[in-house]
Amino acid sequence: MNDYFCVLPFFGAEYTPSGFSTPCCLLPKDTDIKQLQTEMLAGQRPIACKKCWILEDQNKISDRQLKNSAFDFYKNQAIEFIEEDCRRGDYSTQIVKLYTSNLCNGTCVTCGPVASTAWATLKNIKILSTIEQPIIDSFNYKDFTMVNFVGGEPLKEKKNFDILLKLIAVGNTACFISITTNGSVQLSTKQKNILREFKNLNICLSIDGIEKRFEYMRFPLKWDVLIENIKFFKENSIQLSVSYTISNLSIFYIEETLAWFNLQGIDHNYNLVYDPSYFSPNALPLEVKQSLGPIARSIIDISRDSVEDDKNFHLCCKELRNQDHMKGIDINNYLPEFSQIMIDTEILF
Repeated sequence: MNDYFCVLPFFGAEYTPSGFSTPCCLLPKDTDIKQLQTEMLAGQRPIACKKCWILEDQNKISDRQLKNSAFDFYKNQAIEFIEEDCRRGDYSTQIVKLYTSNLCNGTCVTCGPVASTAWATLKNIKILSTIEQPIIDSFNYKDFTMVNFVGGEPLKEKKNFDILLKLIAVGNTACFISITTNGSVQLSTKQKNILREFKNLNICLSIDGIEKRFEYMRFPLKWDVLIENIKFFKENSIQLSVSYTISNLSIFYIEETLAWFNLQGIDHNYNLVYDPSYFSPNALPLEVKQSLGPIARSIIDISRDSVEDDKNFHLCCKELRNQDHMKGIDINNYLPEFSQIMIDTEILF
């Protein structure tokens, strides 16, 4: 079996408001997809897929592995036979990721106005991007096997529910639906009924910390509202998972966060922050990295600590102070331990 095969370069398609963008958001923008396909089918490890290889080399589950496993399951076809189909050129767009708009109610720490209208409002910028109706009308909904809605906040975007209605209209309710949401939207009765139509629905919650840590990292969302929505999803037998964004803030609290995931019985996957670099997990002082628990240290490569990490953490402190000022909050009221590290570091600069 080919250990480096991935279904996304063959079956995947991601759409933004401007149209088709890539088969996989983790690939560099200049990736030659045909060359990548050739390397995969030759049993090679494409350099363009390094973000997945980094996780797999750390014995973490990568997006490649998740997509292969899910596509295998929902196609009811072993992955080796799917690979053989690809060798024969027998593949089409069946795994679709939709960024229908940047409409969002959150000003998450590592986000910005391009992906969130709430951030745009906070910065007094007018940015609302939304997918055009001709793109929505062009899809072959009968062929869809997996659809992932992202944003923005997809549960606030009406067009996403219009797309779900189109899937219902063609009888494709067995299609796997994943909605990546911050968990803060109170759904109407009609919206709840639409979601109940799908046999394979997964709500992928964006959670980077618990309680006050969640409320800071995803301000102004409220932890209590998230908990109520989780209760609703569980009562309606809707699958739950977590997309866990690991930044230098969230990795500081990773032990308690993972313990909470385990207590809730919710599976999670990692999403490491690379850009901006001052929010990357490695952007911490060396002594802080050395004091972290074993799970955090398995993600951060302490042996590669550099002066750049210290510089990036200083930039991180400046950015957080600026964000606090715009939002009218104080990190010390949410992340007091991290705040103290910031204070100690700022004294040195």
